Amino acid sequence: RPKKPVRPESAKRSSMRWSMRWKPCTDRLALALLFANAGAALLQPQRVAVVTGASRGIGKGIAVELGREGYAVVCVGRSSRTDAGPTTERPTAEADLTVEATAEAVTAAGGRGRALPCDLGQDGAVDAIMDEVAQSEGRLDVLVSSAYTTPPGWLRGPFWEQPMAMWDSCNGVGLRGAYATCRAAAPHMIRTAAAAGGGREL
Repeated sequence: RPKKPVRPESAKRSSMRWSMRWKPCTDRLALALLFANAGAALLQPQRVAVVTGASRGIGKGIAVELGREGYAVVCVGRSSRTDAGPTTERPTAEADLTVEATAEAVTAAGGRGRALPCDLGQDGAVDAIMDEVAQSEGRLDVLVSSAYTTPPGWLRGPFWEQPMAMWDSCNGVGLRGAYATCRAAAPHMIRTAAAAGGGREL
């Protein structure tokens, strides 16, 4: 097998000198690109998300994670410090299950949390919430529909033993409420996408 030619020591030194000359240039270029990307991120408007059912459970978890990603998160739900306090569908170890507590957790995670108490069983209230968010924030990027209700003492046995009020309660918010929320939010989300060049105005 033929041996590989051995580079002269002078060639190695020359290559090292060129490498040392170029390194400051590449370092400066990398630093410039880093600052350019950071500046572009700062110029981007803060994205806005509405999370329903945000006082507890999955809704609260999603709201906090969106805050961790830098979103402004509007936390929507019935449980509020300014009203009757937390609803009591099921026992829990958490002391403060309100939209205000979730908004504070969003801000602590790095986002901007905002609490808007709302009974999603009321159609007019849903429309008012979405209109208010679009007007005050100027955009609506993300909707998470996580509101749900389970009446106390039910859903703990065979379905044929449950009263029809159980169906009305669960699906009035969990299903119909999700549809009403999407219906109210969609026009604002379309306008946000159109303004960003990603869609067509209604």
